[in-house]
Amino acid sequence: MVESKIEYYENESQQFKPIQHFISRIKEMENESKYGAEVASKWTEIVNLTLKDEMYPVVHPIGQETFSLYAEFPTGVFEYALDIDGATSLIKEKCIKPITFEPSIIIASVEDVNINTDTGNIKTNHKNPVMVLQSKFLTDDKPYCINGNHRIFEAYRNNEEQIEVFVFKDLEFTPFVYDVLSKAIYFLEMDYNNVIKNVRNFPKDNHTAYAYFL
Repeated sequence: MVESKIEYYENESQQFKPIQHFISRIKEMENESKYGAEVASKWTEIVNLTLKDEMYPVVHPIGQETFSLYAEFPTGVFEYALDIDGATSLIKEKCIKPITFEPSIIIASVEDVNINTDTGNIKTNHKNPVMVLQSKFLTDDKPYCINGNHRIFEAYRNNEEQIEVFVFKDLEFTPFVYDVLSKAIYFLEMDYNNVIKNVRNFPKDNHTAYAYFL
């Protein structure tokens, strides 16, 4: 299982300054290359016109299932907010099919702090299926369970042969990223990676940066 730093993340993320993070990344891209300066200019426009008044940390709505995923940057720890109910709606809308895993393999996606070992205190809630995120930019390209930790753990503990899991990889989960800042920083990090590593990992269309997908 994934070793947890959740308490540290929860505390540190409260101090994160999103605009400072944008400014830091923009400056680095500006200084990297001509292409980086072009991408940085677009992000400057987005920050000034769209993002500077966005609230952080996001307020999770009562009665809606969400999930917080944390990322460490040189500027601090940021809380990404994911809409789990929205992910379930997306699964139904797009007729997405689950992948079958051996529990002994997919247990690696479960963070130990998300497991309540006192089975008497577990509140069963299966309205949303088991979901795993696997992102180069959010989870270091490793699977990370965002819903259904206990179901994976129980399948593993009971030596079950298989479990069905919905897996979302990069760009597949953006429709259920809950808030504007989470989506913006996710796209920013992809653009930043492309600039700094001098790669052109773009969607196959006329856009030249992920900034245009906000």
